[in-house]
Amino acid sequence: MSFTQDVKRELDTIVPGADHCGRAEACGLLFGAGTVELGSGGRLTVRVSLALPATARRLLALLRPYGSRAELRTVDGAPLGRRYEVVLGGDPHGLQALNELGVLSDDYRVRMSIPERIVRRRCCAVAFLRGVFLGCGSITAPGAPVHAELTVEDTGLARDLAALLVRLGLAFRVAERERNAACYTKRGETAADLLALLGAHDARLRWEEHLVLGRVRESANRMANCDEANARRAAAAAARQAAAARRLMASPGWSTAPAAVRESARLRLRFPYLSLDELALEARPPLTKSALNHRLRRLEALAGRASAGGPDAPRRSEPGGTAAV
Repeated sequence: MSFTQDVKRELDTIVPGADHCGRAEACGLLFGAGTVELGSGGRLTVRVSLALPATARRLLALLRPYGSRAELRTVDGAPLGRRYEVVLGGDPHGLQALNELGVLSDDYRVRMSIPERIVRRRCCAVAFLRGVFLGCGSITAPGAPVHAELTVEDTGLARDLAALLVRLGLAFRVAERERNAACYTKRGETAADLLALLGAHDARLRWEEHLVLGRVRESANRMANCDEANARRAAAAAARQAAAARRLMASPGWSTAPAAVRESARLRLRFPYLSLDELALEARPPLTKSALNHRLRRLEALAGRASAGGPDAPRRSEPGGTAAV
């Protein structure tokens, strides 16, 4: 079962707050999934093709107050599989219902734009969009690249939908295609806000839960990668310091090296696996990380000079014969 179907199943359980909201939602379903057909003798009908039986039953319930004889059909065929069709019109009551729902104008012409009188109230605008989503909406599952879309046949209608969404605080874009037009967003926050606006709060929570888990996972991976990089750098530094200590010990300059440097060299060779912080605590008395780091840098410098054959004795001594660090 797709995430879009889960969203639509949740929306199918919402009860319109008032008659005008029910009318707006029925209008949205007709605009979102309806196809106008002109039969013999000028007989006009609207066929609404839906994927879920619950949505078809919902539309029939929304049409009931208008006294029209809507028919429900089940159609099987490729590529969409089983579909549920609600057919409305062909009789005076049906045409009157289509007029009251804003699909037909007062002179019974097919309307290709959103009727303003239907969506004047904010609650009705939301109900209308809910109906449109039930008819032609789709949204990717949490974790997939974000794409929420309302797919309609007319570019002008897609632009009307985008304007209505902007009025409700959501920025959608319009794309004109060869066979249809799309009002869509690829922004995660906008898609999540659409779910909340339509009333799909459980789906919104699932979306947010995945986003939170994704952020936690990214943060954990980032921290793990950072820790791993730090550990590699610390290990490389410890190996370099231990090698410098062995070179200095094997050179004539070891005997004239400062006592603090010799102590640090022995400490590093004794604990080659400790970090600088941990190694500083093993000194007697314990050292600060900065002090130990300074001594180990001096160690590497003396070992480098010893390897190069340069002067390796310190140039000055502290009182008492202790070489300066």
